[in-house]
This record gives sequence, structure tokens and C-alpha cells, in this order.
Amino acid sequence: MRYPILLLGGLLSTLAFTIQASDHNHDHDHEHSEESAASVAAHEHGVASLNLVLDGQNVILELQSPAANIVGFEHLPTSETDLATTKQARHRLEQAQNLFVFSEAAACILEESEAESSLFAGAGVEHDDHGPRGIAHADIDARFHFACANPDALQEIEVKLFDAFPNTEKLLLQAITPKGQQGGELTPAQSVIRL
Repeated sequence: MRYPILLLGGLLSTLAFTIQASDHNHDHDHEHSEESAASVAAHEHGVASLNLVLDGQNVILELQSPAANIVGFEHLPTSETDLATTKQARHRLEQAQNLFVFSEAAACILEESEAESSLFAGAGVEHDDHGPRGIAHADIDARFHFACANPDALQEIEVKLFDAFPNTEKLLLQAITPKGQQGGELTPAQSVIRL
């Protein structure tokens, strides 16, 4: 059964608004004041956003990243090397049980994963005399649904995205759990989400 991803989007929009309101800094450029924390950094190379919702036995994770963090480029893959790199990256994302390691006692298993990008689909790209247009800043969005037999035992999640995709230097975390909301940054040196 597919877990409703739309529910995740609504919860995360609420969370982003709440975090933004509580972290409002009057010294920043107000041009970005209406954007969520995830969208502000949505296309900074090396930086990605990771959203998490723990709802009953379900753990939903959503990754939004510039393609450069995941595949090392943002142009349409046309060479054999680029095509192989893109295919391998998508496969790694879809094998999310290798990217997120849960507290063993929680007994969490991957139920569903999906990764989307114009690089994967090649759709929506127009051409002109200068080559492809429309993907100057290609992104990759991935969603993962884990089911935990014992969610009360879930104390932490180790994020191995940094090992799988070394161009990713920082993850901006937003989480909603029964204990409340939390936000922060994950890095290769600090890659564990404490719940």
C-alpha cells in the first residue's frame, strides 16, 4: 500500500513555516522571507534538504538535492559514462535501506522508494542552437517509506548519503515526530539523526 506522500508535503510545509517563523532573523535579505528553509537552499551545490516524518509505524523521508550532489553534473546525460553514472545513482537512491540505518530494535524495513529528476526522465527539455535548455539547475527528488515493527525503539537513524554521494556536504534536516519538531544540519562528521 502506497503511503500518502501528499500528507508528507502538507506536514513539511507546516514544519518549514514554523521553523522559519521561529528562526526569523531581521538582518537577512527579506527577498527570501517567504521561502521555506528547504527552498532557500534548494540549489546550492553541496547542500541538500532531508525531511522526515515519523507517523505511527511509518517513517517517511524526502530528499531534495541539486543533481550535481548526486551524479556530479546537471546536464542531460548523453555520453555512455554520464548515462551509466545517472543509472547507478538512481539505483543507489532506490536502495534506500543502504542509505538510512535505523536502530536495530525498531525493525524498520523499506516499503517503497522513488527518485525523480529531469536527468532520469529526459522529459521537458527544449533545444536551441546552444544545446539543451530547461535544466540549467537540475534537481533530484527522492522519497522513501520505511515501516517499523517497533517504532518506540527507534532512537536514531544513521544517514549514509554522504558515503554514497560524496559531493553532498551538508543536509538541512527538518523532522516531525511524536516528540515534536526538530531541525538542524547533518554533515559527514555528524550524520546521525537522534530521535
